[in-house]
Amino acid sequence: MSIQNILFDFYGTLAGIHTDESRKELWRCLSVWYQSHGAAYTPLQLRRDYRQSVQEEKRLASARHPQYTALDIRIESVFERLYAGRDVHASSDVIAETALFFRTLSRAHIRLYPGVRAMLARLHKEGRRCYLLTNAQAAFTLPELRLLEISDCFDGCMISSQQECAKPDPHFFQAALDAFGLDKKDTIMAGNDPRTDIAGANAFGIDSVYIHSDLSPEWTGTAGSTYTVLDGDIGKQEKLLLKL
Repeated sequence: MSIQNILFDFYGTLAGIHTDESRKELWRCLSVWYQSHGAAYTPLQLRRDYRQSVQEEKRLASARHPQYTALDIRIESVFERLYAGRDVHASSDVIAETALFFRTLSRAHIRLYPGVRAMLARLHKEGRRCYLLTNAQAAFTLPELRLLEISDCFDGCMISSQQECAKPDPHFFQAALDAFGLDKKDTIMAGNDPRTDIAGANAFGIDSVYIHSDLSPEWTGTAGSTYTVLDGDIGKQEKLLLKL
């Protein structure tokens, strides 16, 4: 067996999700939330300051990590900045609850693709180790892993907001291998996005599996992956990974 470690993307690879952060009701409810914690915002003020705070956090992350080609931020810092903008010192628990409330308001649905738990269990049974390497916010994703009852299906999780680095930057892949003690020659990336998952694996120098799903971005040409599962079938993905 040459491949021992599988780095899985999450959204669009193992789970489907739809979010909409433009909904007026989201910003109305979130403004009430902030008001209830002593930070008075109208919905329009909150949405404007949220966007400005996101840009400022991106600027700061870029200054901290000039070596990264793909950046991410910690969304908790944005929500904390919004409290501070109204002279409110929010605890880490309140900030985490605010992030979760925001995500709940913006999320229309989330579902695990059929067969994912069984695939991960079979891979583990056959001696593979399964890791999560995803571009996402830990404040959103960790609760959603628990919601989908899949938290214990991984040998380790690395989320881009935790590193302030994202796929396709090779630094993000290296951080995962360092954290989990993995060898490149024994590791493969499985994901649904040619521009992040596959391009990142190629740049880092590891094999990859492209899984086309309902959340895969539109693209032309070939995915550039080592292997492909073009119909998103989890059973086919399992069989392929077990052969490697």
